[in-house]
Amino acid sequence: MTIVKARVSLHGFRDTYSCVALVDTGARMTLIDNVLAERIGVEYTGRVLNLISISGQVLRALEAVVPMLRVEDEELKYEAVAVTSIPEDVKRVLRQSGLDENIVIGLLTLERAGMVPDTLTSSPL
Repeated sequence: MTIVKARVSLHGFRDTYSCVALVDTGARMTLIDNVLAERIGVEYTGRVLNLISISGQVLRALEAVVPMLRVEDEELKYEAVAVTSIPEDVKRVLRQSGLDENIVIGLLTLERAGMVPDTLTSSPL
């Protein structure tokens, strides 16, 4: 299985966070761990989401907006994200793969950036 990853920078209302994150080709929305969301400052919309994690667990998430999310060199203003407590087993797998454990990029974010995941080069195009 090829892992697709991307350079990401989240610009919240209080702080900025940059990393290399997994692009999950099975995820619609970008997922952010709740501890990171509180640190950078997001604006919650009030919408509750039910998601299935990479490991198959059902997660309850809160929809939020970040003022700017950069994927590679594309800037997305006011990007909707799903904020949840990412399970420890998922975080462990991400760390073991050399990826950030606090962010998983979903396909809607890539589509807004005009990109598609390239499994041959392991990066977004």
